[in-house]
Amino acid sequence: MTSNFPFLLPIHKWVSSIRLSKIKKGLILAVYIPALLSFSCGTIKVWTAKSLMEDVEKATLKSTDPELVTESMPTLLLLLETLLNEHPTNSDLLLKATKAYTSYGTLLQYKETQKARKQFNRARQLGQAAFERDSSIYRLLNASYAEFTSISTHLEASDGPLVFWLASSWGSWIYTNTGSLTALADLPKVIFLMEWVIEWNESYEHGAPHLFLGAYYAALPPMLGGNPHKSLHHFDRSEEISQGKALLVPTMKAQYLARQTFDKTMHDSLLNSVVNAPETLDSPLLKLQNELARNIAHQLLSESDAFFY
Repeated sequence: MTSNFPFLLPIHKWVSSIRLSKIKKGLILAVYIPALLSFSCGTIKVWTAKSLMEDVEKATLKSTDPELVTESMPTLLLLLETLLNEHPTNSDLLLKATKAYTSYGTLLQYKETQKARKQFNRARQLGQAAFERDSSIYRLLNASYAEFTSISTHLEASDGPLVFWLASSWGSWIYTNTGSLTALADLPKVIFLMEWVIEWNESYEHGAPHLFLGAYYAALPPMLGGNPHKSLHHFDRSEEISQGKALLVPTMKAQYLARQTFDKTMHDSLLNSVVNAPETLDSPLLKLQNELARNIAHQLLSESDAFFY
């Protein structure tokens, strides 16, 4: 993940090649989903599409080919948009779309920042729209920070996944709009929401809320709330929760905390541990994530001497 803002899980990186068998799988997916789209105008049910998307998501997490995932994402987003046109208030669809756009935006951020910003903005809009069912929450999302903090009294446990992905997309959108004071003013809201997620379930997505805040506190300058000590705490907690199986944790710790504190020894040690981690370490739902982490670690190591010069 060579993006500058790691709100992401999954976080993607381009790879150099793709095998013919994987190309065929991508073509099958590209043909199958449009067929469903044409069928959806009259008879496809939302639950059928949701089942398909869940299967695609599981297959994606188990994939070891980020490029195939990259090429397939726009088709999935087209399916989601079509369904949302027909069912604009369906909470499950809004959550899946928020998650999908956030993931795709993070995927694009390294090479196409402006395009990524659009994906993050769309995800943020959909995440907020999902809360229109509760007028109090929806109003507070756009209120002043002093009033916004009362949002925790309205949120329920069932809101946890949506709050996580809304905060992730919102934070990513802010980072790609650092020249906007209006966007930066929302930073405290993002942190507040992610801290609420930690209170709800700190183990969500293999400790992703802690990983989010670990990178966040490391990347931000002190004047905007950056804090290396908080960053270290969240990185360490994320590693404990994932039991050392999520290679993005040491990778991001090196990329953000070690570089921010200019600690080359920590930086290279963490990245070498990722590069040398055996593939047998990977659990099924972390295969794609760990493959990305290895790619990132290789790149960061190649830049180490120049960065710490």
